Amino acid sequence: MSLEMYLRLYVLFTLFMCFCCEEENLKLNYLEKLLKSSIEKSKSYRVRENNSDFFRSQSDDNKVIDYGTFDFIIVGAGSSGSVVATRLSEIEKWRILLLEAGDMDDDLTDIPYVWQVLQFSERNWGYNTVPQKNGCFGLENNQAPYQRGKVLGGSGTINGLGFIRGNKADYDKWALLGNPGWSYHDLLPYFKRMENFESDKLDPKYRGFAGPLNIAYQVPKDNLSFFESSGQELGLKVLEDYNGADQMGISRRQRTIQYGKRVSGATAYVRPSMNRRNFNLTLNALVTKISIDKSTKTANGVIFVKDGRKYKAGARKEVIISGGAINTPQILMLSGIGPPDELKKHKIETIVNLPVGVKALDHFELRIYFRTNYTIESEPLRKLLQEYLEGKGTLTSLDNGKTFAYINTRNPSSSVPNLEMNSYFNNPVPISIPAITNYKKETEEYVKTIDSSTDLSIDMYILHPKSTGSVKLRSNNPRDFPLVDPGTLNEEDDATVFLEGIRFLDRFEKTETARRVNATKLKITICGDHVEGTDDYWLCVIKSLVVHGGHISSTAKMGPRKDPFAVVNHELKVYGVKGLRVVDCSIMPTTISGHTNSIAFAIGEKASDMIKRSHKL
Repeated sequence: MSLEMYLRLYVLFTLFMCFCCEEENLKLNYLEKLLKSSIEKSKSYRVRENNSDFFRSQSDDNKVIDYGTFDFIIVGAGSSGSVVATRLSEIEKWRILLLEAGDMDDDLTDIPYVWQVLQFSERNWGYNTVPQKNGCFGLENNQAPYQRGKVLGGSGTINGLGFIRGNKADYDKWALLGNPGWSYHDLLPYFKRMENFESDKLDPKYRGFAGPLNIAYQVPKDNLSFFESSGQELGLKVLEDYNGADQMGISRRQRTIQYGKRVSGATAYVRPSMNRRNFNLTLNALVTKISIDKSTKTANGVIFVKDGRKYKAGARKEVIISGGAINTPQILMLSGIGPPDELKKHKIETIVNLPVGVKALDHFELRIYFRTNYTIESEPLRKLLQEYLEGKGTLTSLDNGKTFAYINTRNPSSSVPNLEMNSYFNNPVPISIPAITNYKKETEEYVKTIDSSTDLSIDMYILHPKSTGSVKLRSNNPRDFPLVDPGTLNEEDDATVFLEGIRFLDRFEKTETARRVNATKLKITICGDHVEGTDDYWLCVIKSLVVHGGHISSTAKMGPRKDPFAVVNHELKVYGVKGLRVVDCSIMPTTISGHTNSIAFAIGEKASDMIKRSHKL
């Protein structure tokens, strides 16, 4: 090579590198500005109190605009709805309308770490629970915020990204309750079809590797030495994959991420399908009613509001409600499908008598902090953003979470857990993200004692609580939010399970691994009237700080017709109404031993196949 040629190549290489560096700096500047401005906005954001922002005024506009007729209308673009709309649009001759009340996901929703910022934005519906009678005593008026996603991808776009399928026995129980086709054996092909699990130890008998939904561990791999060692001292089995053959034990957290970015129904399903000619995605559209022919009891469309205008859309084949376990029962009841007493109270004509919203199930959550002498130094935000662009680092996680552990406090040899324990290590991020809370003053004072640079925490979830709640109407006006009651600790035994979990943590505190960092439970000052460490002290903590797990389900329960709480059959068809299905977590017959986002996707996949078969495809 001549010297002249060498110099030319050197100049070109230098220019290319300068261009790349400049492009990278632009990306970093953009993300840094986006993150800081979003956090600042979140601090003054006023959470929505109702749906009035969809309407022009308090008076109803009687003019209804025809939005057209489609083969299928899907209401709600959450995890289940995103799957159904995408899979049905694979049939080119079918016209699909997907209606979503929120707007698009974006670069901010892509960053896993900032999930709490999203809850202080228009992407959160803004729900609160009704005052709880037996829990949430550390919150104002005993009410807890109930975050739900109002955005493309639904709650999967604002959640904590944990991917946990649950236990084989959960789904076998669904089948035993009279729901053929819903056993673990039946659902496993759908879990595998939707997954692309990034693991060098993937077991193809249990896991999928070619689906649209990317599942991955944090990069670089979480350092589990601390929790692995302490878990082994407590007799826990270290697992490679809690979604595989066994669930009981401790394992690294699996997340819905790809290259460090959030994966949701929006990114994995809807966005890749939006260019299909038969796929109509309509955003910022609030569905207020299902259109039902009263003489034939057939659903033939929906009414929705967008930009203050009222529209009607027709459905030739089916209306599919995928609004989630809070919005779905509200839509059904506003349409005359529900308990007659509840509908009559709000002057709604009963079209079909069904126990919609009568019974709600949820997990319950309690976080316990440990003060340690171990500190992780805070890293510069710029460095963390650089790592994020490389698909690795703390911003690709949430709260520096490390592990999931599954135990049974009453039967250690059981293959089915009753408690999930999430571990979170000291937080090295130099930004303060507000938590969406409404703490009482004394609770706020306790929260201020938590030091994110030294404290680690264990987050406990009761997986199969006995307590039940409900979702009811506030009024017959779609402007009003529904009344959400998770039934926090309505059954005393649930508080006892938490107490058993805390006694397990007593053992954790005494492990050699924990003693090395001097891990000691942080004193919870709101229960200072009780002797620290006693059952009375911990029961006070439990009733003050336990909140819902954000995994509400079962408000339009699947079950045989004889089931007094059943709203849909095993094909998810609403009893007594033709052309109407519910496809979301509201159909779940029981809670599962894990979080609900994974089963929401699987419900969507299975429902899509059932719908295609119903229409001879």
